[in-house]
Amino acid sequence: MHFRQQLGGTGAIPLKLWVLTGFVILFAFAIAIFKDIPDQDGDRQFQIRTLTVRLGSQAVFNLAVWVLTACYLGVVGIVIVGLPAVHTEFLGVTHLGLCFFLWYRSLQVEITNHRQVTHFYQWIWKLFFLEYLLFPVACLWS
Repeated sequence: MHFRQQLGGTGAIPLKLWVLTGFVILFAFAIAIFKDIPDQDGDRQFQIRTLTVRLGSQAVFNLAVWVLTACYLGVVGIVIVGLPAVHTEFLGVTHLGLCFFLWYRSLQVEITNHRQVTHFYQWIWKLFFLEYLLFPVACLWS
């Protein structure tokens, strides 16, 4: 109802909003599976069968990094194909850069080092909130 009023009765949700929504949903999934990595011992002790307990820390870490990679490269791919009403160059360059930075940071994490894993997890949250700055800038700059 809100979109119908704001968009002149069409009710059509803009593609850029769908892109941001998809990005955030996948990113939230990566955060959700990653959060159990530092707590694996406690989850195992209390018989909580998280994905980390079932698959192991390294597998879940890798899965989370690949999901985040898909988020960033997905946005890059969409802006290459064309995304109306956004500054595509800005969005593409920032997301490609963040993807490379994600991999750079992830390769430095020793999965058995609880402190490093926790810091990386907290850093992922910063990337998540950064998206809420980058995307509006790309939209306003267009």
